[in-house]
Amino acid sequence: MISVIIPVLNEDRILDKTLRRLQPELSGHELIIVDGGSLDSSVEIAKKYGTVIRSGRGRAKQLNAGAEKANGEILLFLHADVWLEDGAISEVDKAITEGFVGGGFLQKIEGKNILFRIIEKSADLRGKYLKIFYGDSGIFITRDGFRKIGGFPDVPIMEEIEFSRAMHKLGKTRMVSPRIHISARRWKTGGIIRTTLINWLITLLYAFGFSTDRLAQLYKNIR
Repeated sequence: MISVIIPVLNEDRILDKTLRRLQPELSGHELIIVDGGSLDSSVEIAKKYGTVIRSGRGRAKQLNAGAEKANGEILLFLHADVWLEDGAISEVDKAITEGFVGGGFLQKIEGKNILFRIIEKSADLRGKYLKIFYGDSGIFITRDGFRKIGGFPDVPIMEEIEFSRAMHKLGKTRMVSPRIHISARRWKTGGIIRTTLINWLITLLYAFGFSTDRLAQLYKNIR
């Protein structure tokens, strides 16, 4: 069984659509939605589709809380604004069966702008060659691997990079398809070029040792 874990915080505008699209992939698997203190109707929506638990606010806290409650031997972490193409869950199971410790999905951003195709390709190459998976690529790992890593580091941002690095040290990782589809809401709200440049700047500053507390001030949540 695979446990799908989704952290949410005030996501009622998109959550019902996301979880409804995810349902065909969940047969025989587990869905855990971890709420970080929503003030909207996110919890009520989530209860229609899976198990809802509450945790402290913060993506790392929520992901770790979901993993602690999960029953599956494989953990799959998704954002609240993504959905999976048919057969995606089966490919995760196949990758683990073939000996990969974890990985992520090839991306598809929901928009026709050519810049989205460039962003997708860069993310796919990052996962394939640098073995770094961001949350919008989805991250899957064996339960045993998650325990060995010790979960996501409790930082306000960039927790997925440190987790990816630790996962790669455990063994081989893999980018799988069918693809993960990502809402374009962040780029549409902040502007494609501006949002992408900010994301790259944050990554660069992180590589130069800037604290995650300072970097979190550059990152704007879009809901």
